[in-house]
Amino acid sequence: MTPTPHIPLLTSDHSQSPDNPFLNAIQSVGNPRQIAIKFFALLALLAFGGVVGAYGVRFGEHAILLLAAPLIIPLGVLLFIQPRLLFYLLIASRCALDPILESARFSSSFGLGALLNLLLIACAGVLCIQRTKASIQQSIVLWVAPLLVMMLGVSYAPELIPALKRLVAFVSYFAVFTIGFILASEEQLKRLLKVIVLSSLVPLGVGFYQITTGGMASTGRLAATFTHPNIYAFYCLLVVITLVYLQRMHARTQVPTGTAQSMGPTIAMWLLLPCLLLSIVMTQTRSAWAALILLGLVYGILFSKRTLFGMLAVLVLAALLPAVQERIMDLFSGNEVVQYAKLNSFAWRQYIWESGLNWMSPSRYLLGYGIGGFFYHSVDFFPLSGGNYFGAHNVFVERLFDGGLVAIAVFSIFFAVQFHHARKLLKQDQFTGLVYFCLMLSYLVLNFSDNVIDYLAYNWYYWVVAGAMYAHARQIPPANTNP
Repeated sequence: MTPTPHIPLLTSDHSQSPDNPFLNAIQSVGNPRQIAIKFFALLALLAFGGVVGAYGVRFGEHAILLLAAPLIIPLGVLLFIQPRLLFYLLIASRCALDPILESARFSSSFGLGALLNLLLIACAGVLCIQRTKASIQQSIVLWVAPLLVMMLGVSYAPELIPALKRLVAFVSYFAVFTIGFILASEEQLKRLLKVIVLSSLVPLGVGFYQITTGGMASTGRLAATFTHPNIYAFYCLLVVITLVYLQRMHARTQVPTGTAQSMGPTIAMWLLLPCLLLSIVMTQTRSAWAALILLGLVYGILFSKRTLFGMLAVLVLAALLPAVQERIMDLFSGNEVVQYAKLNSFAWRQYIWESGLNWMSPSRYLLGYGIGGFFYHSVDFFPLSGGNYFGAHNVFVERLFDGGLVAIAVFSIFFAVQFHHARKLLKQDQFTGLVYFCLMLSYLVLNFSDNVIDYLAYNWYYWVVAGAMYAHARQIPPANTNP
């Protein structure tokens, strides 16, 4: 009997035809779900290629923008292959990118930074689809009301494009919070914190180069790779919190003493912490100083009395610096609004807050003037504007002016929910709960005297850590009320 020739089947996962590469290629594609995903990825890459082509035609005269396109393409490919690796690359490098992104800006409202925002949001979307055991429902429930308030504020904003830019930035904060939530749920918290700590090496290196070469800003304040000294100070403060918590996590692990694995984090702690503290001092950012002292007091009282003595020594040494003395003494002069008198920075802030809130119409108390309303109307209500536009330098005042009492209520609940879960975490894991509590407390303190919501790089780092902490708090089982 003549044997039947072997015919490879398209439905077989293992049969291969050495003589028919076309059939082998079809077999390697996979099941229908894999085919759909790969087809979507192919369409996305083709569309991305078209966008890059149009991008090159439109912005070919901008050398930095043109050179950035080949770098964005592999990032787009990495989005579908290794989204977690892509996120770690973004979070590790974002603190060093501000000078490049500012020079690559081709309008007041759009640049490469906006593309990075969209890439991060897409990364969060892919991670949400690919997640194994992490549920993002809790993250969505927490953020849905603030997102709706921001979208509503865009609908009646005085300027649409800047308002949309702020909305995209705020969505990126939600995205990075959700990524932190997913990574913590997948027990990758330590890796995430290590990436954040290691990201500080470049800003610290640039900062010390500026100190030694006299390359600081004209005001004598240290900014490193950031566009403003305040942003650098806030970033360093966050890294300090992360570093202390990472060291505590390492101390809890069962690692043989005397080994490189056990000594590495301790050495990193003692090398990086003084550099970070010195950087915060050299930025001359008083709100960061206040937040750092507050956190040091809480940590020292509850966990380490030696920290109080160390903090006292640091305060004494810092008080000897002329720059620190000048920033402190500045608060005691220029506090009265009189003709031709120069206000100190805090008195200037108080004056613009009072001017804006007194100018508000009662009919706007409920919903405000829309996203960007304070900035847009500052020339109308601020006597010292000189025709220039100013932000509120206080996120709470800005929220009231832009979004009214509705926005204040929504964001109050937003943070109250997080503080509630931090309090529950305190009962199960006192140190982690305290870190989460102090993280939010420092963020709110900084929001009191600056436009923190607009500092995109810092917010990425803050919200990814906050998302990880929130996931940790939500993993605590509810208390058993049964007798």
